[in-house]
Amino acid sequence: MRDLARRLLPFALRVELVRLRGAPVRLLERGVVARARASDEQLRSWDFVLAERSSPLRRDPVKDEALQRGKEHNVALAASKLDGVIVQPGQLCSYHQLVGRPSRLRGFRPGLELHGERPSAGIGGGCCQISNLLYLLCLLGGQRVVERHRHGLDLFPDSARTVPFGCGATVFYGTADLRFDNPLDQPVLLRMLVQDGWLVGRLLCAEDPGFTMELVERDHRFTREGDHWTRENRIRRIIRDRSGELLVDQLVAHNRARTCYEPERVEEGTC
Repeated sequence: MRDLARRLLPFALRVELVRLRGAPVRLLERGVVARARASDEQLRSWDFVLAERSSPLRRDPVKDEALQRGKEHNVALAASKLDGVIVQPGQLCSYHQLVGRPSRLRGFRPGLELHGERPSAGIGGGCCQISNLLYLLCLLGGQRVVERHRHGLDLFPDSARTVPFGCGATVFYGTADLRFDNPLDQPVLLRMLVQDGWLVGRLLCAEDPGFTMELVERDHRFTREGDHWTRENRIRRIIRDRSGELLVDQLVAHNRARTCYEPERVEEGTC
């Protein structure tokens, strides 16, 4: 019956049905997820940087200039809805609860996104750049990831990558969210800004929490599967105190994705 519905119902209608099933949960969460915004005093005084990362809005070559401009607009709009949010200790933060549904009525434009692991145009397309950066800030800033969905495609080779493969998160309204909570004993402040063609994200707090974080890649490999390559790795989070003593060594992600490029160099034994 499910397979028959999949064949008969248009994709957009199937998505809406899935979203409707998840609506009660989203309504129940509205009262408990982070929504409060920082005051001007907090924006000035909370200056301890837990994590800071940036990514370019444009990557050459640009195949469709209209979709690229739409993506840049969407990223700036979504960033403005996340910037300045405070997450209290133990509080849940949801990407979709803060950014909301990407629609024309809410100011979003067509941009490049992935449907069924294939590039296509969609309203709000390009906002995964926001969720990718937010996920990385969570890992480096000591946050506990509650829900994260990995990308099914690895779009770019490592020449344009500054962090290990797999440090991203895909989102799709109503079906795939990025959620985290704050396990620290103090609130954290999220900053998300577009500056000079870059998306810049920071996770801040008022005082030094007393630890450092590092992401380490393990078990990386490329595997040939039929007519395409698959890339796989594991990401571990290393937490140390200020003296350098190891506090935590934990697995935070196991990534597996089909590459959209031919690997230039394949490690021995991975074919």
